[in-house]
Amino acid sequence: MLKHKLIYVLLIAAVLGSGHPSWGELSPEFQLGSRGTMSFNGDFTSEEDTSALNDFSDTGLTIGFRQKLYSDYRGQMVIGFQFPDADSDLGQIFFNQVFLKVDDQSNILKMGRSRVRSALIEFPTLRDDDAIHFTDVLNPFSSGENSEDNQYGNVLEVSRVFGQRYWLRVHGEHFTEAPAPPATSETDFSLNAIGFSLEYRVPETQRWNRQILDQVGVSFNNFLTERAGDYNAVDKALKNIILSTTLNVYPDPVHFWDLRHQTIYNLGFDEITELTDYADLTRTSAWSTFTSLRYLYRRLERPTAQFALSFGYKAFPNLSNSTNQLQVIGNGFYRLGENFDIGLQLQHQRFNGDLEGLFGKSESRIQLALIYSVDQSWNNQFDERDSLLNLEHGYIP
Repeated sequence: MLKHKLIYVLLIAAVLGSGHPSWGELSPEFQLGSRGTMSFNGDFTSEEDTSALNDFSDTGLTIGFRQKLYSDYRGQMVIGFQFPDADSDLGQIFFNQVFLKVDDQSNILKMGRSRVRSALIEFPTLRDDDAIHFTDVLNPFSSGENSEDNQYGNVLEVSRVFGQRYWLRVHGEHFTEAPAPPATSETDFSLNAIGFSLEYRVPETQRWNRQILDQVGVSFNNFLTERAGDYNAVDKALKNIILSTTLNVYPDPVHFWDLRHQTIYNLGFDEITELTDYADLTRTSAWSTFTSLRYLYRRLERPTAQFALSFGYKAFPNLSNSTNQLQVIGNGFYRLGENFDIGLQLQHQRFNGDLEGLFGKSESRIQLALIYSVDQSWNNQFDERDSLLNLEHGYIP
């Protein structure tokens, strides 16, 4: 009898094992993330120029693979591309995500190409570059032609999570340089920015509690520039400080309101007292703020409609002619079906002082948009902290 039972157990184990790989043959988890953002843009400038554009920029596809390692850690590879802005010189396709990552519950090591730490939080705008002069630290090595120069680069980042809520990140980055430096091994991918950030974030698993404080953080970014003059390495670095917070001002489960705010202070270089080009804009002393008030209607805990009003202001204290910049953005999105939305966004910018010579006096834009998002995974093994769409901008944060 015992012999027969043993045979039955072995047969059951063989049948079950035939459909499952062994530890050494464990298949990775496969992830697919994509967002299509299509908008019809109408642009109006103070010079009475009008243009219309069918804009599909920021539409992209991202694939990822995650694997359990021989420890408590897991490994991940991500490759993604998107279509850049219509007026950029990046070509038809721009690879914005190409990286490897090793992490466990509390430690993260990330190497490759990805989103740089030029901002701490997202704002409810249609695209992540709609207010980039207020929401991101600007790349001083860029010519200003491409918004992606401020958002993506080669990254080396180490993170430590304390108590699932406190995030300490130390990063070294290579921001895109345009025009590109000579192609030598010393300059191609050398670090030209270093910094760190400390944030308090309520984890996704606890957001149902809807605490008043959702996020607060501070970040220090230092660009390693070649500042003209007899300066030491510390004085040559272009220093930026970011402060941010997100408050759930009315944490009702159906009629939800939150307030998002971020301030960026660029210490700048004292010798730049007028703006003649984009390099001066990024290297002179400046401070900017951006604030959004958002209303989200959740029916059965699913986002149904969202409305947001955002305001940005940027000033340049070293300039003598009251140079400043203002922007107002209002938008609304309605969910037509699962992950498929329609939206309308209005924005107006005004430039004063030296900025008027660079960008004109004012600019207005109206956008009617359709957005479709896909986030799928197969052979699920892990939680959703590393959702591929979390790597990209979300107009419904």
